[in-house]
Amino acid sequence: MSNSKNTIFYGAIVVAVICIALAIYYIIPGMTHILASGTTPHYKHAIALGAVALVCIIAALVNRPKVAR
Repeated sequence: MSNSKNTIFYGAIVVAVICIALAIYYIIPGMTHILASGTTPHYKHAIALGAVALVCIIAALVNRPKVAR
């Protein structure tokens, strides 16, 4: 069980970092955004990615490894 918790913990951290980076990417004006048309900021995409990052952070906190004593 510990191995699956570690996998979820580290996987959630990786996905959260990627989502935060993409959320920042969608806020930057003047760049061509991958999943949206135009170069204007896309705040809905950024908010959605921020929400996914928040869920991943919560999942990582719930599944964090126990400290051996």
